Amino acid sequence: MPTQKKIELVEEYTQRFKDSKSIFLADFSGIDVAETTELRRSFRAANVDYCVLKNTLAKRSFANAGIDGVEDMLRGMTAFAFTDSDPVAPVKVINDFNKKLPKDRSQLVIKGCIFEGQVFGPEKADALASLPSREVLLAQLVGMLQSPLAKLVGTLQNSGQKLVGILEAVKNQKTQ
Repeated sequence: MPTQKKIELVEEYTQRFKDSKSIFLADFSGIDVAETTELRRSFRAANVDYCVLKNTLAKRSFANAGIDGVEDMLRGMTAFAFTDSDPVAPVKVINDFNKKLPKDRSQLVIKGCIFEGQVFGPEKADALASLPSREVLLAQLVGMLQSPLAKLVGTLQNSGQKLVGILEAVKNQKTQ
């Protein structure tokens, strides 16, 4: 029989999972308390929520949120990093955290992710880490859109200058 506290947790995380742009599931076994504290600080700075939730409660929350295909990822110790702002922020924080750890230490292992409503395995989650942030992508898009317009303005400006030069030459010939 579920307790009231568990029911409230499932309701809370159902809503949080629905509102999230991305959710990354990771195995955190072998990470000590000091490292976990540092990781939580990094997540907070990146506006990412990080929690550990029992797998049965997570399964119920995902089912209530309408997210299927995560059951295989919910085995063993599972931590959840999710955000409603920059969807690649959690995996970037995880990768930066893993880079700081010595090679002989246990690392945070990504089990998979839910990205914009799609469920992906660990390979795709790592590929998402190489994506630039939303702001960088928007700046690149603006640059790509601006380039042809700048060339068009330059061409029109040169044509106008040539026309003025020709008219000036014709005027000078007629006044002579």
